[in-house]
Amino acid sequence: MAKESLIDVYDRKVDYLRERKDEQERQIDKLRSDLREKSKAYEEVLFEYRNLQKNGDMELGQLKLDVRAKHDEVVRIRHLYEDNLILVKETKLENEALRNKLEVLKSEYYKLESTARQGNADTKAELAVTKERLANYEMIEKELDQCIMHVAGNDKVVGEGAYDVGNALIESITQAPTTAKRRIQQSLLLANRLQHKQKECEALQMEIK
Repeated sequence: MAKESLIDVYDRKVDYLRERKDEQERQIDKLRSDLREKSKAYEEVLFEYRNLQKNGDMELGQLKLDVRAKHDEVVRIRHLYEDNLILVKETKLENEALRNKLEVLKSEYYKLESTARQGNADTKAELAVTKERLANYEMIEKELDQCIMHVAGNDKVVGEGAYDVGNALIESITQAPTTAKRRIQQSLLLANRLQHKQKECEALQMEIK
């Protein structure tokens, strides 16, 4: 019954680790989806900025043509000089206003670009941490299975030999990561204790007979 209870505990731990693995995979999928959405939004903002820049350049070029035409008109028609001079000043003011507007748009674009880069960096960092945790969980599960099967294969060892097997197995995993080593050592100690109790029970039964 103790052995079956221990196996049931191991099964529940394996189920829990699998559930954690599924949960981490769902989180990875969500992070990937968020990254795609942010990348799409960034591309849309970049496309809009390029269109605004193109339109601004066209308007600026047209304004320059207008200024030049007005200047030629001032040269040709001196009696309209004063009126044309006022028109040129107004055009320059409009040009300055458009430049200021373009500067504001550039500033907003740089802010959006910085925010998008920071968001991408955070997403990549979270994804890397999640992958590392998932790999660690998988390694722990694999090494637990190997060590438990090894202990199960030594059930016929009697007396103090059971402790020697457990101690040898514990020493064989000293190079494992801290979390994995702790879990495996705990499992081996429990399995080792169970073997010893089984041998004591068998010895008592033989004495009774």
